[in-house]
Amino acid sequence: MEWSDEANEILEALLRELPAPVRSSVQESAHSRAEALASDGGQDEVAMEIAVQAFVESTPADLRQRLKHTLTYHGIDPEDYEAAFSS
Repeated sequence: MEWSDEANEILEALLRELPAPVRSSVQESAHSRAEALASDGGQDEVAMEIAVQAFVESTPADLRQRLKHTLTYHGIDPEDYEAAFSS
């Protein structure tokens, strides 16, 4: 599955904001989840929005609140991903 440049860039930027001990597992989980979401949606490329959704869903619940600030910092409205935050 292809990834847009935007999707790769945001995933890498968001991963840098996580504590080092969880980065690897979140990266693996988010990558798999993003590709599944894109495939389920009939897309052949992971777009930025899907990458963000997968990242939020893959981040441990105790770290998700801090993500809202991080998303805002990157110009992303966390309210657009409210369903992912509550999953």
